[in-house]
Amino acid sequence: MRKTITLKFWASTILMLIVVMSNAQTFKSGTFRYKVIGNNAVEVSSADSSMSGNVAIPATTMYNNTNYNVTAIAAGGFSGCTGIRSIILPSKISKIGKDAFLNCWNLNSVNIPYAVKKIEDGTFCYCKSLAGITIPDGVTSIGNYAFAHCENITRFNVPDNCKSIGNKAFYGCKKLQAVAIPAALEKIGVRMLQGCVELRRVSVEPENNFFATVDDVFYDKSLSRLIKYPAYKDNAMFEMPSSVKNIDEYAFENVGKLLVVKIAAGCTRISNMAFVNCENLQRADYPAALQEVGMDSFFGCMRLKESNMPACIFIEYDAAIGLVDKYE
Repeated sequence: MRKTITLKFWASTILMLIVVMSNAQTFKSGTFRYKVIGNNAVEVSSADSSMSGNVAIPATTMYNNTNYNVTAIAAGGFSGCTGIRSIILPSKISKIGKDAFLNCWNLNSVNIPYAVKKIEDGTFCYCKSLAGITIPDGVTSIGNYAFAHCENITRFNVPDNCKSIGNKAFYGCKKLQAVAIPAALEKIGVRMLQGCVELRRVSVEPENNFFATVDDVFYDKSLSRLIKYPAYKDNAMFEMPSSVKNIDEYAFENVGKLLVVKIAAGCTRISNMAFVNCENLQRADYPAALQEVGMDSFFGCMRLKESNMPACIFIEYDAAIGLVDKYE
Protein backbone atom coordinates (compact mmCIF):
# COMPACT_ATOMS: atom_id res chain seq x y z
CA MET A 1 0.00 0.00 0.00
CA ARG A 2 2.83 2.42 0.97
CA LYS A 3 4.60 1.70 -2.34
CA THR A 4 1.41 2.49 -4.30
CA ILE A 5 0.94 5.81 -2.47
CA THR A 6 4.60 6.74 -3.10
CA LEU A 7 4.26 5.98 -6.81
CA LYS A 8 1.10 8.06 -7.03
CA PHE A 9 2.84 10.95 -5.23
CA TRP A 10 5.80 10.97 -7.61
CA ALA A 11 3.55 10.60 -10.64
CA SER A 12 1.48 13.64 -9.62
CA THR A 13 4.64 15.64 -8.80
CA ILE A 14 6.15 14.88 -12.21
CA LEU A 15 2.88 15.84 -13.90
CA MET A 16 2.86 19.16 -12.07
CA LEU A 17 6.47 19.84 -13.09
CA ILE A 18 5.61 19.11 -16.70
CA VAL A 19 2.72 21.61 -16.54
CA VAL A 20 4.94 24.27 -14.91
CA MET A 21 7.70 23.73 -17.48
CA SER A 22 5.16 23.89 -20.27
CA ASN A 23 3.76 27.16 -18.96
CA ALA A 24 7.26 28.64 -18.73
CA GLN A 25 8.09 27.84 -22.34
CA THR A 26 9.08 30.68 -24.63
CA PHE A 27 9.48 30.51 -28.36
CA LYS A 28 9.96 32.79 -31.35
CA SER A 29 7.63 32.96 -34.28
CA GLY A 30 8.09 35.57 -36.97
CA THR A 31 9.08 38.90 -35.40
CA PHE A 32 7.59 38.13 -31.99
CA ARG A 33 8.71 36.09 -29.02
CA TYR A 34 5.93 34.38 -27.08
CA LYS A 35 5.56 32.88 -23.63
CA VAL A 36 3.10 30.12 -22.77
CA ILE A 37 0.91 31.47 -19.94
CA GLY A 38 -1.86 28.90 -19.79
CA ASN A 39 -3.69 26.13 -21.56
CA ASN A 40 -3.42 27.00 -25.26
CA ALA A 41 -2.68 30.65 -24.43
CA VAL A 42 0.43 32.78 -24.95
CA GLU A 43 1.51 36.36 -24.41
CA VAL A 44 3.72 38.42 -26.69
CA SER A 45 6.75 38.65 -24.40
CA SER A 46 8.91 40.80 -26.67
CA ALA A 47 9.18 42.14 -30.18
CA ASP A 48 12.08 42.93 -32.48
CA SER A 49 12.95 46.54 -31.67
CA SER A 50 13.97 47.14 -35.29
CA MET A 51 10.46 46.52 -36.63
CA SER A 52 8.78 49.48 -38.26
CA GLY A 53 5.64 50.62 -40.04
CA ASN A 54 2.26 48.97 -39.55
CA VAL A 55 2.22 45.88 -37.33
CA ALA A 56 -0.50 43.29 -36.83
CA ILE A 57 -0.26 40.73 -34.03
CA PRO A 58 -1.71 37.37 -35.09
CA ALA A 59 -4.72 36.00 -33.19
CA THR A 60 -3.08 32.56 -32.98
CA THR A 61 0.37 31.05 -33.32
CA MET A 62 1.64 27.49 -33.76
CA TYR A 63 4.40 25.83 -31.73
CA ASN A 64 5.28 22.12 -31.43
CA ASN A 65 2.08 21.19 -33.28
CA THR A 66 -0.02 23.12 -30.77
CA ASN A 67 -2.15 26.09 -31.76
CA TYR A 68 -2.08 28.90 -29.16
CA ASN A 69 -4.38 31.88 -28.75
CA VAL A 70 -2.57 35.20 -28.25
CA THR A 71 -4.25 36.68 -25.15
CA ALA A 72 -1.80 39.18 -23.62
CA ILE A 73 1.03 41.65 -24.19
CA ALA A 74 3.78 41.27 -21.57
CA ALA A 75 5.16 44.11 -19.48
CA GLY A 76 7.53 46.08 -21.74
CA GLY A 77 6.62 43.85 -24.69
CA PHE A 78 7.00 46.60 -27.31
CA SER A 79 8.98 49.08 -25.22
CA GLY A 80 11.45 51.02 -27.35
CA CYS A 81 10.03 49.92 -30.71
CA THR A 82 10.43 53.43 -32.05
CA GLY A 83 9.75 52.54 -35.70
CA ILE A 84 6.21 51.22 -35.23
CA ARG A 85 3.54 53.53 -36.63
CA SER A 86 0.41 51.49 -35.99
CA ILE A 87 -0.43 48.22 -34.29
CA ILE A 88 -3.50 45.98 -34.49
CA LEU A 89 -4.20 43.79 -31.46
CA PRO A 90 -6.32 40.63 -31.77
CA SER A 91 -9.72 40.60 -30.05
CA LYS A 92 -8.75 37.91 -27.50
CA ILE A 93 -6.11 40.13 -25.89
CA SER A 94 -7.34 40.67 -22.33
CA LYS A 95 -4.20 42.06 -20.69
CA ILE A 96 -1.69 44.70 -21.75
CA GLY A 97 1.24 44.83 -19.33
CA LYS A 98 3.00 47.70 -17.64
CA ASP A 99 5.22 49.78 -20.01
CA ALA A 100 3.97 47.69 -22.94
CA PHE A 101 4.40 50.54 -25.46
CA LEU A 102 6.75 52.78 -23.49
CA ASN A 103 8.90 54.96 -25.78
CA CYS A 104 7.11 53.95 -28.98
CA TRP A 105 7.64 57.50 -30.22
CA ASN A 106 6.10 57.08 -33.67
CA LEU A 107 3.08 54.98 -32.71
CA ASN A 108 0.03 56.90 -33.93
CA SER A 109 -2.68 54.24 -33.95
CA VAL A 110 -3.58 51.30 -31.69
CA ASN A 111 -6.82 49.48 -30.92
CA ILE A 112 -7.61 48.37 -27.36
CA PRO A 113 -9.64 45.12 -27.40
CA TYR A 114 -12.88 45.04 -25.41
CA ALA A 115 -11.56 42.26 -23.16
CA VAL A 116 -8.94 44.60 -21.61
CA LYS A 117 -9.99 45.79 -18.14
CA LYS A 118 -6.97 47.84 -17.04
CA ILE A 119 -4.51 50.28 -18.58
CA GLU A 120 -1.34 49.63 -16.58
CA ASP A 121 1.39 52.02 -15.41
CA GLY A 122 3.33 53.63 -18.26
CA THR A 123 1.52 51.63 -20.95
CA PHE A 124 1.58 54.42 -23.56
CA CYS A 125 4.09 56.75 -21.92
CA TYR A 126 6.15 58.72 -24.48
CA CYS A 127 3.95 57.65 -27.40
CA LYS A 128 4.48 61.16 -28.72
CA SER A 129 2.73 60.62 -32.06
CA LEU A 130 -0.45 59.13 -30.62
CA ALA A 131 -3.11 61.70 -31.53
CA GLY A 132 -6.15 59.86 -30.24
CA ILE A 133 -7.18 56.59 -28.69
CA THR A 134 -10.49 54.93 -27.81
CA ILE A 135 -10.55 53.08 -24.50
CA PRO A 136 -13.29 50.42 -24.15
CA ASP A 137 -15.96 51.09 -21.54
CA GLY A 138 -14.98 47.88 -19.72
CA VAL A 139 -11.70 49.42 -18.56
CA THR A 140 -11.99 50.08 -14.80
CA SER A 141 -8.61 51.71 -14.05
CA ILE A 142 -5.90 53.79 -15.71
CA GLY A 143 -2.44 53.54 -14.13
CA ASN A 144 0.30 55.96 -13.17
CA TYR A 145 1.85 57.78 -16.16
CA ALA A 146 -0.34 55.65 -18.47
CA PHE A 147 -0.54 58.38 -21.16
CA ALA A 148 2.23 60.69 -19.96
CA HIS A 149 4.03 62.61 -22.72
CA CYS A 150 1.44 61.67 -25.35
CA GLU A 151 2.03 65.11 -26.80
CA ASN A 152 -0.51 64.93 -29.64
CA ILE A 153 -3.64 63.72 -27.84
CA THR A 154 -6.17 66.59 -27.97
CA ARG A 155 -9.10 65.13 -26.05
CA PHE A 156 -9.65 62.14 -23.79
CA ASN A 157 -12.91 60.46 -22.82
CA VAL A 158 -12.40 58.45 -19.65
CA PRO A 159 -14.31 55.15 -20.15
CA ASP A 160 -17.74 54.89 -18.56
CA ASN A 161 -16.79 52.22 -16.01
CA CYS A 162 -13.40 53.61 -14.99
CA LYS A 163 -13.16 54.00 -11.21
CA SER A 164 -9.57 55.24 -10.78
CA ILE A 165 -6.88 57.22 -12.60
CA GLY A 166 -3.28 57.11 -11.34
CA ASN A 167 -0.58 59.67 -10.59
CA LYS A 168 0.42 61.89 -13.51
CA ALA A 169 -1.67 59.80 -15.90
CA PHE A 170 -1.69 62.63 -18.48
CA TYR A 171 1.51 64.35 -17.42
CA GLY A 172 3.04 66.40 -20.24
CA CYS A 173 0.14 65.93 -22.69
CA LYS A 174 0.88 69.32 -24.18
CA LYS A 175 -1.99 69.43 -26.70
CA LEU A 176 -4.68 67.95 -24.49
CA GLN A 177 -7.63 70.34 -24.62
CA ALA A 178 -10.54 68.46 -23.07
CA VAL A 179 -11.09 65.63 -20.60
CA ALA A 180 -14.48 64.01 -19.99
CA ILE A 181 -14.99 62.31 -16.60
CA PRO A 182 -17.73 59.64 -16.25
CA ALA A 183 -20.12 59.07 -13.36
CA ALA A 184 -18.17 56.00 -12.18
CA LEU A 185 -14.85 57.71 -11.41
CA GLU A 186 -14.03 57.64 -7.69
CA LYS A 187 -10.30 58.32 -7.35
CA ILE A 188 -7.58 60.31 -9.11
CA GLY A 189 -3.84 60.40 -8.47
CA VAL A 190 -1.59 63.36 -7.74
CA ARG A 191 -0.87 65.83 -10.55
CA MET A 192 -3.07 63.92 -12.99
CA LEU A 193 -3.16 66.84 -15.45
CA GLN A 194 0.24 68.41 -14.77
CA GLY A 195 1.87 69.85 -17.88
CA CYS A 196 -1.38 70.00 -19.91
CA VAL A 197 -0.65 73.54 -21.07
CA GLU A 198 -3.46 73.74 -23.67
CA LEU A 199 -6.21 72.35 -21.44
CA ARG A 200 -9.46 74.24 -22.00
CA ARG A 201 -12.07 72.21 -20.17
CA VAL A 202 -12.73 69.33 -17.82
CA SER A 203 -16.28 67.99 -17.84
CA VAL A 204 -17.78 65.67 -15.24
CA GLU A 205 -21.03 63.73 -15.51
CA PRO A 206 -23.53 65.26 -13.04
CA GLU A 207 -24.21 61.80 -11.56
CA ASN A 208 -20.62 61.47 -10.33
CA ASN A 209 -20.54 61.33 -6.52
CA PHE A 210 -16.88 62.32 -6.11
CA PHE A 211 -16.06 65.09 -8.60
CA ALA A 212 -17.67 68.09 -10.28
CA THR A 213 -16.93 70.93 -12.67
CA VAL A 214 -18.14 74.51 -12.58
CA ASP A 215 -17.37 76.61 -15.68
CA ASP A 216 -14.82 73.99 -16.79
CA VAL A 217 -12.90 74.15 -13.49
CA PHE A 218 -12.35 70.74 -11.86
CA TYR A 219 -13.29 70.22 -8.17
CA ASP A 220 -14.20 67.48 -5.77
CA LYS A 221 -17.97 66.98 -5.38
CA SER A 222 -18.30 69.30 -2.39
CA LEU A 223 -16.35 72.07 -4.17
CA SER A 224 -14.02 72.21 -1.17
CA ARG A 225 -10.96 71.15 -3.17
CA LEU A 226 -9.96 72.94 -6.38
CA ILE A 227 -8.15 70.31 -8.45
CA LYS A 228 -7.48 71.97 -11.82
CA TYR A 229 -8.08 75.33 -13.43
CA PRO A 230 -7.59 74.85 -17.21
CA ALA A 231 -4.43 76.58 -18.38
CA TYR A 232 -6.06 77.83 -21.60
CA LYS A 233 -9.14 79.29 -19.93
CA ASP A 234 -9.82 82.83 -21.18
CA ASN A 235 -10.96 84.65 -18.04
CA ALA A 236 -8.87 87.55 -16.76
CA MET A 237 -10.44 87.35 -13.29
CA PHE A 238 -11.44 84.30 -11.26
CA GLU A 239 -13.37 84.24 -7.99
CA MET A 240 -13.39 80.85 -6.30
CA PRO A 241 -16.57 79.35 -4.88
CA SER A 242 -16.86 80.19 -1.20
CA SER A 243 -16.72 76.46 -0.35
CA VAL A 244 -13.08 76.00 -1.49
CA LYS A 245 -10.74 75.12 1.38
CA ASN A 246 -7.79 73.55 -0.45
CA ILE A 247 -6.03 74.34 -3.75
CA ASP A 248 -4.19 71.35 -5.23
CA GLU A 249 -0.60 71.21 -6.43
CA TYR A 250 -0.19 72.68 -9.93
CA ALA A 251 -3.88 73.62 -9.94
CA PHE A 252 -3.25 76.92 -11.82
CA GLU A 253 -0.03 75.87 -13.57
CA ASN A 254 0.79 77.93 -16.68
CA VAL A 255 -2.53 79.80 -16.74
CA GLY A 256 -1.78 82.59 -19.20
CA LYS A 257 -4.82 84.91 -19.24
CA LEU A 258 -5.51 85.23 -15.52
CA LEU A 259 -4.77 88.69 -14.06
CA VAL A 260 -6.64 88.55 -10.74
CA VAL A 261 -7.61 85.63 -8.52
CA LYS A 262 -9.90 85.98 -5.51
CA ILE A 263 -9.18 83.08 -3.20
CA ALA A 264 -12.19 81.82 -1.24
CA ALA A 265 -12.60 83.37 2.20
CA GLY A 266 -12.59 79.93 3.84
CA CYS A 267 -9.52 78.59 2.02
CA THR A 268 -6.95 77.29 4.51
CA ARG A 269 -4.35 75.70 2.24
CA ILE A 270 -2.56 76.57 -1.01
CA SER A 271 -0.50 73.54 -2.06
CA ASN A 272 2.98 73.44 -3.55
CA MET A 273 3.42 75.02 -6.99
CA ALA A 274 -0.30 75.84 -7.11
CA PHE A 275 0.12 78.99 -9.25
CA VAL A 276 3.45 78.16 -10.87
CA ASN A 277 4.24 80.14 -14.04
CA CYS A 278 1.06 82.24 -14.09
CA GLU A 279 3.11 84.86 -15.90
CA ASN A 280 0.39 87.53 -16.17
CA LEU A 281 -1.09 87.17 -12.69
CA GLN A 282 -0.99 90.62 -11.08
CA ARG A 283 -3.07 90.25 -7.94
CA ALA A 284 -4.06 87.47 -5.56
CA ASP A 285 -6.49 88.21 -2.74
CA TYR A 286 -5.59 86.04 0.22
CA PRO A 287 -8.15 85.20 2.91
CA ALA A 288 -7.52 85.68 6.62
CA ALA A 289 -8.34 81.97 7.10
CA LEU A 290 -5.24 80.86 5.16
CA GLN A 291 -3.04 78.62 7.33
CA GLU A 292 -0.69 76.71 4.98
CA VAL A 293 1.09 77.79 1.82
CA GLY A 294 3.21 75.49 -0.33
CA MET A 295 6.78 76.18 -1.29
CA ASP A 296 7.07 77.94 -4.67
CA SER A 297 3.29 78.17 -4.85
CA PHE A 298 3.64 81.42 -6.85
CA PHE A 299 6.94 80.62 -8.57
CA GLY A 300 7.22 82.28 -11.99
CA CYS A 301 4.40 84.79 -11.31
CA MET A 302 6.61 87.63 -12.52
CA ARG A 303 3.92 90.36 -12.50
CA LEU A 304 2.44 89.58 -9.11
CA LYS A 305 2.63 92.83 -7.18
CA GLU A 306 2.21 93.29 -3.46
CA SER A 307 1.38 90.48 -1.10
CA ASN A 308 -1.09 90.68 1.75
CA MET A 309 -0.60 87.04 2.68
CA PRO A 310 -1.32 86.40 6.37
CA ALA A 311 1.18 84.63 8.59
CA CYS A 312 1.18 81.00 7.46
CA ILE A 313 2.96 77.71 7.88
CA PHE A 314 4.97 76.98 4.76
CA ILE A 315 4.58 73.43 3.45
CA GLU A 316 7.85 71.74 2.63
CA TYR A 317 8.04 70.84 -1.06
CA ASP A 318 8.60 67.18 -1.84
CA ALA A 319 9.53 66.95 -5.52
CA ALA A 320 9.65 63.17 -5.27
CA ILE A 321 5.91 62.74 -4.71
CA GLY A 322 4.67 60.59 -7.57
CA LEU A 323 8.06 60.87 -9.30
CA VAL A 324 9.28 57.96 -11.43
CA ASP A 325 12.47 58.84 -13.30
CA LYS A 326 11.98 56.71 -16.39
CA TYR A 327 8.59 58.35 -17.02
CA GLU A 328 9.74 61.90 -16.38
